[in-house]
Amino acid sequence: MTSVHVDSISSAVRQAARAEGLELDAAQLAVLPLLARAGAAAISGEPGRSVYLWGPPGRGKTWLLDAFCEAVPLAEKRRLHFHDFFRELHARTFEGYGQKGFAQQSAFAAGLDALLGDARLLCFDEFHVNGPADAAFVTRLLREVEERGTVLVATSNYAPHELLPDPMFHHLFEAGIEFIATRLQVAALDGTLDYRSTRPRGTAGFASGHHLREPDAASLAAAGLRLPEPQEAAVLSPGPVALKAARAADGQLWFTFGDLCAARSAASDYLALAGQYRHWVVSGVPDTTHEDPFAWQRFGNLVDVLYDAGCRLDVLGFRNYAGTFPGIAHEIDLARISSRFGMLSAPVPA
Repeated sequence: MTSVHVDSISSAVRQAARAEGLELDAAQLAVLPLLARAGAAAISGEPGRSVYLWGPPGRGKTWLLDAFCEAVPLAEKRRLHFHDFFRELHARTFEGYGQKGFAQQSAFAAGLDALLGDARLLCFDEFHVNGPADAAFVTRLLREVEERGTVLVATSNYAPHELLPDPMFHHLFEAGIEFIATRLQVAALDGTLDYRSTRPRGTAGFASGHHLREPDAASLAAAGLRLPEPQEAAVLSPGPVALKAARAADGQLWFTFGDLCAARSAASDYLALAGQYRHWVVSGVPDTTHEDPFAWQRFGNLVDVLYDAGCRLDVLGFRNYAGTFPGIAHEIDLARISSRFGMLSAPVPA
């Protein structure tokens, strides 16, 4: 690792901020040298420089990770969203399960080879462990990435000791937590300001969407929306459960809350559809007194997936939303979803 690389990576990140009219705050500047040293270590092949960067939502972790990854002058690098990567690795590992000769050990290694290739720097955004079935799998992933000599830089809303927060299963990830705490450099990006709350309305992607609490003709027109006709209904099968859409055409998917979130839909369904349909509308969203907690959990998963995929989301209903997201997820996840949902605006009729 050379100081030249450290300085050039730090300078490139600062320049990227200036180019976007941004000013790095004190918390971001405090962790920048740590990231720059990780990038320089990936270039030189020095081990032991992996970073785990955690903090509340909206503090600029994703922007900083993107700018850092872009600034590292290395062809052998990967920048991935952890949710997408983990599901793909899991699918590749178990696609031959039950067949003669299946060996999970070698299938895992082969899947990792296919997804990472010769990467010397691996950047994971939104690292998390939510289920007991994932605990051993993620622990093994961390160990194998280190054994490859790959420098890992991960962002998360969770401090290491908060991962897999369900007290019934938390002990299953204690080995993974110890690995992160002892083998990675852990740093908090915990500035006081949620930048999503101050960001001007976007013109593309997720932030171009709207929240129409009272979707009358004027507000629908201002948002550029047209109610679906009965003949536009379609049945989609992105996974084992068929989903009834009110519209699925011209890059737009329109669901009612009941048809999408009260059904047994899953985040994998939303991921599968988000590549083809870049504009989503969910109508008939009830007030927070709606009693089905699993429907709210699915709705929260949808917000997460569409935000990460850069898809536009228009929400019709949800009249009494006041900044606190309902659901049964952990409070950290609910805070992240609230931060993202708050980026949706109310259209102004002409």
